Amino acid sequence: MKVTVLGGGSEIGASCLHIQLGETNILIDAGMRMHGEDQLPMLGMTDELGKPDVILVTHAHADHIGALPVVHALYPDVPIYATPPTADLMQLMMKDSYKILTEQSWLNQTLMPYTEEQMQQMLKQVLVLPANGVLKIGQTTVTAYRAGHIMGAVMFLLENNGERLLVTGDLSFSGGRTIPGAKVAENIQPDVVVMESTYGNRLHADRNMEEKRLAQHVAQTIEDGGFALIPAFALGRAQEVLLVLQDYMEKGLIPTFPIYVDGLVTPVSRIYRNYPHYLKGPVAHRVRTNGDAFLTEGRCIPVDPKERKNVINGQPACIVASSGMLTGGASAWYAKHLVTDKKNAVYLTGYQDEESPGKKLLALAAGEEDTLDIDGESYQVNCQVDKFGLSAHADASEMTRFIETLNPTYTLLVHGDDDARVALGDKIHPRFHPLLTENGETYPFDKRKEGKGVVGKKYKRNHEQERLRSYIGHVLLYKKEADETLKFGLCQNVHPKIATFYCDTPKGKLDKVEANRMMETLGPWGLSIEKFADVANRVLTFSRPYLENVNWDLVPDYTLSLQEIFQRLGIEDEAQQFAVALALQSIPDSHRHVDVEGRVGYKLDQKLRFQLSNLDLPIQAKKMNANHAMDKIRDYFADHPRFLRCGVKENGTENEHMLLSFDFPDSISDKEQKQISRDLMKQTGWNVAFSDSVRHEAFQPLLASLLEKNVAMPSVHIHDATVVTKEAKPENSAHIAEQFKQTTGFTLVFAEDAHAVKGTSGGASGPDDVYTPEVGIEPLENNQAIAVAKQYGEDYGVTIFKTGMKQAAGQPLMELHFISPEVAQRYGEMMQALSNEIGMAVTYAKSPKQNEIIRITNQAIPPEWEQKGNPSVHMDKAEVSVKVGNEPGEEAFAAVSREIEEETGYTLRLK
Repeated sequence: MKVTVLGGGSEIGASCLHIQLGETNILIDAGMRMHGEDQLPMLGMTDELGKPDVILVTHAHADHIGALPVVHALYPDVPIYATPPTADLMQLMMKDSYKILTEQSWLNQTLMPYTEEQMQQMLKQVLVLPANGVLKIGQTTVTAYRAGHIMGAVMFLLENNGERLLVTGDLSFSGGRTIPGAKVAENIQPDVVVMESTYGNRLHADRNMEEKRLAQHVAQTIEDGGFALIPAFALGRAQEVLLVLQDYMEKGLIPTFPIYVDGLVTPVSRIYRNYPHYLKGPVAHRVRTNGDAFLTEGRCIPVDPKERKNVINGQPACIVASSGMLTGGASAWYAKHLVTDKKNAVYLTGYQDEESPGKKLLALAAGEEDTLDIDGESYQVNCQVDKFGLSAHADASEMTRFIETLNPTYTLLVHGDDDARVALGDKIHPRFHPLLTENGETYPFDKRKEGKGVVGKKYKRNHEQERLRSYIGHVLLYKKEADETLKFGLCQNVHPKIATFYCDTPKGKLDKVEANRMMETLGPWGLSIEKFADVANRVLTFSRPYLENVNWDLVPDYTLSLQEIFQRLGIEDEAQQFAVALALQSIPDSHRHVDVEGRVGYKLDQKLRFQLSNLDLPIQAKKMNANHAMDKIRDYFADHPRFLRCGVKENGTENEHMLLSFDFPDSISDKEQKQISRDLMKQTGWNVAFSDSVRHEAFQPLLASLLEKNVAMPSVHIHDATVVTKEAKPENSAHIAEQFKQTTGFTLVFAEDAHAVKGTSGGASGPDDVYTPEVGIEPLENNQAIAVAKQYGEDYGVTIFKTGMKQAAGQPLMELHFISPEVAQRYGEMMQALSNEIGMAVTYAKSPKQNEIIRITNQAIPPEWEQKGNPSVHMDKAEVSVKVGNEPGEEAFAAVSREIEEETGYTLRLK
């Protein structure tokens, strides 16, 4: 194991670690220094250290992500992973950082560290960590743990061949008002911990007292007729300040006053509200009930740059603006206009870099200076200045106790000045070998020797309560009452003493769910709550589309957990996972096992796999609600001239179907009926039947339009499918009779031929996709027939992915699964020969093997096309579409297209 500190070792800024674990190279963070000429980490060392296999991002502050565009430009094919909130926040923070860097480069006449295009290209490539927080890179397993610091911040545990390394990133164990603190993962015992040390030489002041001081000082400044400017880090600190001030106002502890919010604070706060399941319970509750907890309407007023002068020319107020160290942005603008007036105040709430204007402002408050330099200009400071301890970093005591809990062999201290690191190194027990790192240094480690652990009385843990708490942030599948349908909920909190979960529903309400009502957990949810609601609503409305192409034969006969079944099926799409979890609840209880820890296992035998493949189980939402289905059916027939209505026909729950009525049902051919049935089953999940009732009154207006005159009501003979009119036969009677027949399915007889009316009959031909054996051939036993089919596939050189047996009209029917129905149609001769040999009808599956088509397409696309993402399969058009960065020439495209079409039957299309 080797850890190389490329930046952020003996400093705060430009955090960047290169880690070699076994054969895997990992880069964690790539931040930037916001001051001085040397802004970047020592990225040139990566050539010697080894190209990274992956880049991991702990959180979205600039000192951890600011240099990522440079890294991405060096290694454009290396994936970058972050949590979903971090990925969203990076979009904002990188663009704002670029704007500030542009202003500084113009002011200092220096070169930009990267281009806007490089930044945009990097942001497009950011990938989201799996919801369970576990990522596999080669032989190395990466596990993410909550770090507290800001929303989405994580620590990374790296494991490879018995070696373990924990990188903390920035830590906070209290988390403040906004988010929960860092998760202390016990019993992992890493060999090496790389830990931040920002506040390694101090203990935090009492948080409640600091919040009270801030609220009272702001209120007093405004009462005295001044403006209170709070420069705050837009990401994390600003949200804390907004909650503190609003809470004190709501409790009546300070007078009500307007809070103007400027800079990046507003869009960051809006991202925070999209992830209530990452927030603390009370804040998440306010987001659910009020729609927001930070930018409360009527109290917190977002400000546009062109409105700033109106703000400072208006009534006294509080202004919360970025950046937190006055290095640029909105807070620097306000400071220029406010610091000269003694009625105003600037209140600092976070860490101030040695070279930042904020640090000099603190020196001014101590009487060491009397002017402030902002953007190259000097300002006389007459306003009040003070600092408040609302740190989002762990202090010395917390970090020392954290190391005691982890019990590592070595502790590397980074992300702190010399005073902080030396002080923290002295506090950490020597048995944990604390090391003060330096930029550019590599620290190699041999495998640790097993220690005996920590001596002392162990805390008695309540495993059941811990188990229940572990579901917070997970998607649960539950029933509120025994006879109710299943529901999805996003667990926000738990009351362990009464074993009750508090879950957000897809409709935005809060459900209290008893633990014994929980049927399954789908694992942690890392995306936004809007995405959860969208996925859950789609599946609970109609689950069939997500289940039709699931290959249940991939699941073995022994008991597996839900997550293991997802892995066996190769399912990563959230909606498909929700649908599979829903489908599994329909299997008999004898095949569903729950252990003492509440974990659920499923044992799917051949019969159950067959039933699941054919959706032949009482799966919730496998067909739409009747009203939704009828709306879909009406839309389907919107342009059909013969359609009248649809309705539910109830012959018991199992035989419930939709009855379709047409004015002339005989005009709908057998082939058209089959197509309609397939389409509506796919769109609604309902079986349909066709009413044989004829709308007699519809014959007269049709006949009148054909004869182009008013006619009397004709005589309708249902059994003979004949309509007799009293009208004389016109010259074009044959043409009119043909049109009448096509429209109604009935034979038209004119008056002079009425005496010759006879019954007519006709038989419908069989479907053109079923191959039937010659008369007299005895059918083989099913297993023998399947073995013959497999041999036919080998002889004809075509892959048959699956052979299924069905019943049609009481006779056996073999269904062959080719890669696509388009390929199947090439082998009609083979299927006919097979039918004659096995003595039973043969058909082919109408659904393609989408994963195989995607795999073949991925293999066929040349690297120089620069494929973006996975191909999309369009079954309705028999097309597979791919997005590429470089459009190929006609000949190259034609060659690849022919290759894909030959193997899959699908046409290639470029997006």
